[in-house]
Amino acid sequence: MTSAPETRSADEPTPRMGGRVTRNSIDDIWGERTPHAGSWPVRVDERTVAAAERWVPSVCVLCSTGCGLDIGVADGRIVGVRGRGDDRVNHGRLGPKGLHGWEANASADRLTMPLIRRDGRLVPSTWDEAMGLIVERSKADIERYGAGSHGFYNSGQLLLEEYYTLAVVAEGGIGTAHVDGNTRLCTSTASIALIESFGTDGAPGSYTDFDLTDAIFLVGHNIASTQTVLWARVLDRLAGPRPPRLVVVDPRSTQAARRADVHLAPRPGTNLALLNGILRIILERGWIDSDFIRDHTIDFETLASAIATPSRSSWRPTSVRVPSG
Repeated sequence: MTSAPETRSADEPTPRMGGRVTRNSIDDIWGERTPHAGSWPVRVDERTVAAAERWVPSVCVLCSTGCGLDIGVADGRIVGVRGRGDDRVNHGRLGPKGLHGWEANASADRLTMPLIRRDGRLVPSTWDEAMGLIVERSKADIERYGAGSHGFYNSGQLLLEEYYTLAVVAEGGIGTAHVDGNTRLCTSTASIALIESFGTDGAPGSYTDFDLTDAIFLVGHNIASTQTVLWARVLDRLAGPRPPRLVVVDPRSTQAARRADVHLAPRPGTNLALLNGILRIILERGWIDSDFIRDHTIDFETLASAIATPSRSSWRPTSVRVPSG
């Protein structure tokens, strides 16, 4: 594979001997277009500051897309990353976070040893001393106040094995119910909605659907900023010979909204009314798959009744219309 011509921002470090940069993801977030219709072409993005002695398979956890990547290691340190071309999620591509996030591992601001507080000051300590102090204090608090004296606030950027270990320590070992994560502030509502609708908090579709679909409907999803690799996949479809129709519902004029065939910009707080109005149109015009609904859903009649009842005249299209661009 031939490297693309290299350009850098003024604040971007220059790769050392053996390093490689295939694209500048700061100046060009989504990368060059690879138009297609049916099979997304492979494009391996790489950013290394030195030659890697070995590559370790991993995954980018810096957004919810889940791009496959290899971590380049030399002298026991990370020297860069590259996308995995055979990964079905990203086909080799990486976004700005994936290409640059690893550099924080070598930041001079990072702790390289534990600190404990003595006389109001944090001072360096050994791991044995720090862990011994944690065990001593934890035992004392659990004995005095119970398991609820302990709480764990974790990251949404862990891998399955780490979440399992956390659950073993917090819930199986200590027995506390106070376990929460930063997902409470971002994706928890989506997870609960997916569980209620489909029985699991994983999305029921496949990223391959983006390569084949005739239409894409984005509701409040700023995909161009929050899932840059997935938006690159959409851009490649839009640039291809059979582009899908793109409909965006968002009060903001996002990148996706500016590329949309139809952009509906409802007032904040009115999205439910808009969706109920759309659902009413679908039901009234018979645009449903009755066999699928019968075989794979429950209580559809209650939904249809709630949307179509005369007392719900506010769900009529004339009542929920919004400006479109």
